Amino acid sequence: MKSKMVLLLLLVSTLPGISQAKFVEIAGFDIWVNAIGLNDRAPGQPLIVLESGLGTPMDHWDRVLEGLSELGPVLAYDRPGIGKSEPDEELPTIQNVHKKLLALLNKLGQEPPYLLVGHSLGGAYVRGFAGYHPELVAGVIIIDPADFTETQANKRDYYQVLGWDDERIDQELASNARKSQARLDKAPQSIKEESQVLTAMRENDFREIRDHPLPNVPVHILTGGLYNPPAEFQTTKYDREAYFRSKMVHRLVRWTEVVNSVDKGMLFYSADAGHFVHYYDPELLISSVRIALIDYASSK
Repeated sequence: MKSKMVLLLLLVSTLPGISQAKFVEIAGFDIWVNAIGLNDRAPGQPLIVLESGLGTPMDHWDRVLEGLSELGPVLAYDRPGIGKSEPDEELPTIQNVHKKLLALLNKLGQEPPYLLVGHSLGGAYVRGFAGYHPELVAGVIIIDPADFTETQANKRDYYQVLGWDDERIDQELASNARKSQARLDKAPQSIKEESQVLTAMRENDFREIRDHPLPNVPVHILTGGLYNPPAEFQTTKYDREAYFRSKMVHRLVRWTEVVNSVDKGMLFYSADAGHFVHYYDPELLISSVRIALIDYASSK
């Protein structure tokens, strides 16, 4: 897999007009960005903004960059402390991430509207951005997000398929929390900070997001049903795949409510895609962006 990724990066870097990576200084810190087609952007044309997941450099978008750039201008970037971007002195809360993204867009001379595409924790960030800045948004595409529809009570529902009682569920939740903390203790500072922010959001049931409704723009959620957990999440103690399927069913119900809250909402499910849906099924994301842009244009 590593050799294929290296070859892919080499191919992408040689495509004309695709790779325009550079540092941009924001508040005294260098942010690593890949800006594609900004000079050719037409007035009022949505800028496709890519927001990555927790601790993830922007290289994971490489399989979709060429296809997305054929639909419009694209901006990918690394948040402070991630990838090549310098760390700063602020926690990556929803509002701090928005503030820095807006400063970056201003520095690049890119006015709204923005079509926001967020993966994992980035999905929560773009959902939060749309709630705080609805007037700036042309659409929101959320890829297998840190589940901002989930409550603490929901976490218990996923285990019902296993026939466990409350005590057994409590034990498993406590065990998972200890394992997560042990992994986090060894993580880089930027991952610790983003994890801290995500944990805080989960503990208050994502209230900051829930308190700000989505604007009535195209909203898509993309997710995958491929069960391929990393080694550290595999277990023989119980049917982990049954738990995964149960969790997916509950999430799809809640995510359907999200896309039904707007006039142009869509839910995309790929059975052969894992968490990085756009890596496993790049055409799915490209198609989603194409549809969102068409629907946005038809609403103007």
